[in-house]
Amino acid sequence: MRGEVKSIAASDGFALEVATAQGSRRIRANRLVNAAGPYLRDVGAMLGEDVPVKCVYQQKISFADELHSIPRGMPFTIDLDDQVLAWSAEDRELLAGNAATRYLTQPMKGGIHCRPDGPADGTWIKLGWAFNDASSDPHGEEPVDPHFPDTVLRGASRLHPKLAAYVGRLPRGAHHYGGWYTMTEENWPLIGPMKTPGAFIAGALSGYGTMAACATGALCAAWVTGNPVPDYAKALSFERYSDSELMAELAGLGKGAL
Repeated sequence: MRGEVKSIAASDGFALEVATAQGSRRIRANRLVNAAGPYLRDVGAMLGEDVPVKCVYQQKISFADELHSIPRGMPFTIDLDDQVLAWSAEDRELLAGNAATRYLTQPMKGGIHCRPDGPADGTWIKLGWAFNDASSDPHGEEPVDPHFPDTVLRGASRLHPKLAAYVGRLPRGAHHYGGWYTMTEENWPLIGPMKTPGAFIAGALSGYGTMAACATGALCAAWVTGNPVPDYAKALSFERYSDSELMAELAGLGKGAL
């Protein structure tokens, strides 16, 4: 059923009010899995729980590589090195003089993604760079950064020099888009039972959702059905917050601990 969950009453199972295109519907469930991505907190609040996650907006661009700067057989590459973007002296002075753009002249963390997109005989490529650290409200307007296409092209062209030809000259029809990375402060996912009996959670996968989705689903299903879970399962659930030793270790590792 496609719709928006408006309320959840937890009593002898769960009664959900769901707004659909055909009108409001009420459904019942014996078990509930909160897999609402950026809206994990919303579903948690309907159960009277505070889910400790934040949402950070990250962006990508995709376009037709008319200059064939990226070979179609190239694998998904990630440039992990930190870097300082190359600017002319005049541009650097202008950017540094504005508080909103000063970050573009300062050292930036690595993690630039580049890969061919679509069929092997196509031309499209995709670039991403999750350098944003500021959390934002997923209910509000998307905080699109107009400088992002130029920024990611400049950064990616260090590992893929031919991409520099597109700086300031993206082909017509290019897409600039983004979405929220939902994460805990320690950047470990939440998979397993919630405090409410019969409710479970599968989320906070940060930028690893595609890669971790199948394993997350399998682990959550084991929790839901009461089947055995692996030794590490409790560390990926709410139970880790009662393990002071583990939480201290994660705090020491920093946000890249996943």
